[in-house]
Amino acid sequence: MPVKEDVPDEPGPDIELIQPEDFLPARGRYPADARRMGIDQYTGLDGAWIGLASALDPSKVSHRLVAMALLVVFVGSFVLLLVQELGWV
Repeated sequence: MPVKEDVPDEPGPDIELIQPEDFLPARGRYPADARRMGIDQYTGLDGAWIGLASALDPSKVSHRLVAMALLVVFVGSFVLLLVQELGWV
């Protein structure tokens, strides 16, 4: 019966280790600036909004409508806050 050799603790050149990044989805849809700052889908609400906005395709009408709705929501909330703070209401 042949004797089994011990497996070395150090990985050899023929062993490919799995990195944690291998389990993450592709990061290509986030803008380069967001990736440079470390923002991804796990960053929280900011990463989710950036991911949603960068996934929109301007050639599709439904995506343009979603982008316009998001713009109205964000700008509208800012305008309402500004009106309230300045006391115009």
